Amino acid sequence: MFVVLILGLLVASLILIPLLIVGLVLKVAGLAIRLVLGLGFAVVGLILAGTAMLLIPLLPILFLAAGIWLIVRLTRPQPAARLAN
Repeated sequence: MFVVLILGLLVASLILIPLLIVGLVLKVAGLAIRLVLGLGFAVVGLILAGTAMLLIPLLPILFLAAGIWLIVRLTRPQPAARLAN
């Protein structure tokens, strides 16, 4: 009976050890992917925040330039419509 128990444990270990190794590899891969994505999102967030900090003070100048452009565009005479040949 003891031999059957030992053989059963040997077969179980042949099945469980590879499954445990695969689980460990998947857990490490998940942590690595989570770390890379987290760092990537952090870098993108910092770039967007820096860009916003630089562009927000320029908004009044942008609105003024857009207003002048619209006024100049509206005061220009429109070309006459041509008929196709």
